[in-house]
Amino acid sequence: MKLEPKRILWPTDLSELSLRGGRVAVGLCETFGAQLHVLHVVPPPLSPDVSVIVPAEVPMAFSEPEMLEASEAALDKIIATHLSDCGDMVRKVVFGNPWPTVCKYAEENDIDLIVTTTHGRTGLAHVLIGSTAERIVQHAPCAVLTIRQDAKDFVKNG
Repeated sequence: MKLEPKRILWPTDLSELSLRGGRVAVGLCETFGAQLHVLHVVPPPLSPDVSVIVPAEVPMAFSEPEMLEASEAALDKIIATHLSDCGDMVRKVVFGNPWPTVCKYAEENDIDLIVTTTHGRTGLAHVLIGSTAERIVQHAPCAVLTIRQDAKDFVKNG
């Protein structure tokens, strides 16, 4: 049996935690010679209370160019600082609800593996905030590797 992922997606919210998933995704791309897709989804400007009652399938019409430009600049900085050695890379910033947008991107771009991170919240915090990673796992059209916040870091530089 041989694993041969050709396209690996790293959805990022630009956080430090998310960067751990990016390191794993880059390592997997290097190991398998896969193309890395980096996706940042700019969420709608809703409070957590409101976002709970808005169905994920509702299209977002909100698109302030300044938000998109700032997100693109932040993503470019992360790529330049942490992923500059990565070879074949596709980078995209879009507006939308994070988990359905990630799943749709994976389907439209024939992604073989999604590498994402999770805070690992449980109990009331999980119920109130929910889990983007959990929803990606439930709805993705491909395999998903989740990296917990407190997971052992096995990626070595060089």
